[in-house]
Formats: sequence, C-alpha cells, structure tokens
Amino acid sequence: MLAVTGCPTVGGSTTRDGAVLDGRLTMDGRSGSGGSSGGGASGGSTLPPRPCVEVFAGLCYGEGRGKPVEAAPALPPVTLSDLAVFRPQAAVQYMQPDGWMVVGLPTNFVAVIDRHVVSGTLLGLPADVRFTPVAYRWRYGDGASARLGSRGASWSTLGLPEFDPTPTSHVYGASGTYVIELDVEYTAEYRFAGGSWTRLSGVIVLPANDLIATAGGAVTVLVDRDCARAPAGPGC
Repeated sequence: MLAVTGCPTVGGSTTRDGAVLDGRLTMDGRSGSGGSSGGGASGGSTLPPRPCVEVFAGLCYGEGRGKPVEAAPALPPVTLSDLAVFRPQAAVQYMQPDGWMVVGLPTNFVAVIDRHVVSGTLLGLPADVRFTPVAYRWRYGDGASARLGSRGASWSTLGLPEFDPTPTSHVYGASGTYVIELDVEYTAEYRFAGGSWTRLSGVIVLPANDLIATAGGAVTVLVDRDCARAPAGPGC
C-alpha cells in the first residue's frame, strides 16, 4: 500500500500506513488529539499539517484521497509586440577599403553583431529575451541590394588578399558618392525565471549605421588624392 505523509485531511477519516486521524497526521498511526481508534493506545507524536503532496500526475493524497491538483494559471500568449521594450543591440557595419571603392573591383562589407540576451519585465514578470541575427539586408546606394545570411568578415580573417570577392562584397560600376544602408533581421526567444527558451514566429528588423563612401578609378583613388592636403578624403 502506498504510504504518503504530509497531507492534511478534513473530517474524522482513518487510514493505516500513513495514519490520518481526526484531521491530523501522526507518526505512529495514533491521533494526536489523545483519542484512540481501533483500540490503539492514546497519545503519540503529531506532525503539523503540510500542503498536499502530489503522488500521481494530476492527483494528490489528502482531503478525501484523490483530490485533483489545481493547475497553475496559464500565462497569456506572448507575441513580438510584447517585446517592444526589449530592444536588440544594433549592428555596426564597416567596409574595406574604408570610405572608398575602386570601380570594377569588389568592396567588402562587414556587419558586427552576434546573438545576445536582454533582460527586463515581460507581462509583469522578470524575463530574458534572446535575439539572434539571421539575415542582413544591404542597400549599396547604386540601386543594387542584397539579403544575405552571412554578416561577413574582413579579408584578413578570410585569408584573402584585398579586392578579392567575398560573400558580402559588392562591385560598383560607376564613380560617385554612395550611401550604404544595412538592416538586420533578428529572431526572438523568451524565457521566464531561467526556464526553457520559447521562440516566437516572425523577425524584428533593426537598422545599423549608414556608410558614406566615394567610388572612383584606381588611378584617381590611389594616386591623385593627397592625404596631406585632404586628410578626410577617400583612402586617408
């Protein structure tokens, strides 16, 4: 027979192997009130009543044996709009060469961002939200754009010489000054009290910094510019 201790009862029900007598649980099967049951001796130690102990899924032992366990109130469903106060970190983009391009040769663009966690209050409870960058949408200023799954890396990190193509490079076909824009798409997951992560559908889009750069021919950019006279010029 299953013996469970720690469950308060009501009424004068009596059991063996767990000895619930007169609404109190005794150590040795006797009532703590000094009364007897079934010819047992009076007296004995008593334990204070404690919350009902769950012994089977959805059932607990006590108050009539087999009382359903009350489920914890369910939290409202969480949506991306609920995460408005949890702002992800913005990416920072840079380019190689820095601030200038050679027409007809690849310019390398890189975004600096990684998965990160932001803590705060969600639906009135302490929570963590984890943002993961999953896509990078570049607009190069010349009418071309690309949505890429890579944030890119420097030529040296990739082990490539300068002006080699990379997964995030772009080739400009005409001289001019261009504004390069980048938007990053993030997925979001949340958790309460250090529990397991729950992912939300959809993405959050956040812009990075803009870049302004000048494209020209190799001779114009690399030879004709005097950084001593124009230190803010391309390549200086």
